[in-house]
Amino acid sequence: MAAATAQPEHLLTTARLAALPAGRTGALDVLLRVFEVQGKLASLVGVESRTFGLTPSEALALIALTRQSLPVSGIARAVGIRPNGASVLVDRLRERRLVRRQRSRRDNRVVTVDLSDEGRELTAALIEKVDAQLGCALSALTPADVTQLVGALAKLAV
Repeated sequence: MAAATAQPEHLLTTARLAALPAGRTGALDVLLRVFEVQGKLASLVGVESRTFGLTPSEALALIALTRQSLPVSGIARAVGIRPNGASVLVDRLRERRLVRRQRSRRDNRVVTVDLSDEGRELTAALIEKVDAQLGCALSALTPADVTQLVGALAKLAV
């Protein structure tokens, strides 16, 4: 019979989960809360995106592009979809003249995507609506709480 291998300390195994004192926040609690919040935020973005004739993924891609031009792979990461799905998404946005593709100035092999003037205008209106809804959702948090949350999520996103 093979000897049991020790699990790394950071892994939350079923046995470790069962051994946690009631009410202690563990990795599973974090996972469940993150998905709960993600679901609520996706719902919020979904409702607002439909008023602009966009899917939630299209809306998130446009919002991500307000910060910087991105390659299709960067859009895929920002939206949480596969690169081939992001390519199709970019094609749809391009057909609506909301984005444009262009060769990277740094590396001609790389194609980046950025907002067109029409895309910038639509995205500004979308962000205004989403921001109003997020303001309500985040009203229970202090500005310091929001800063701390953004910092913690950035660490998890790495």
